[in-house]
Amino acid sequence: MVAPSPTRVLASLVGVLLFAVTANADVLCAKRQRDGSLNGPVKIRPACRAGEVTLTPDMVGFCCTVTTTTTSTTAMTCPSTTTTLAPNCQGSGGNCIGVCSGGQTCADDGTGHCVCTGTLQCDSINGSCGGSCPPGQTCQPFPGCPGPCVCR
Repeated sequence: MVAPSPTRVLASLVGVLLFAVTANADVLCAKRQRDGSLNGPVKIRPACRAGEVTLTPDMVGFCCTVTTTTTSTTAMTCPSTTTTLAPNCQGSGGNCIGVCSGGQTCADDGTGHCVCTGTLQCDSINGSCGGSCPPGQTCQPFPGCPGPCVCR
């Protein structure tokens, strides 16, 4: 028996590999509308027919889209409060000294006692916001900051 030549073996092997590698794959097909869009039924076929377009993954949003995310931050400074060494509103007999919160004035109430008088402006009072604001605004906590109140 004669051994096959290396060329004959190689040719046979290439033929087998070519036959084994070939595969049938179906494609997605659609007809273009008059306006050029692909808004219609999609058919699965071995090959698209005349007048049909082979749909690719990027045409139907299966891949290849770029997504961009933008993040921004805003630095916000909280209003500061100032602590003074001045005493609270006090005194008697019309001699009033000290400070009042919320924009009020330390004054005699007409009976010889010193009290804070006037319209209370927006301020934190016992841990809650309260007081007067311009028309259309309300006294609210300053966003993201503990304590201070602002008209918004």
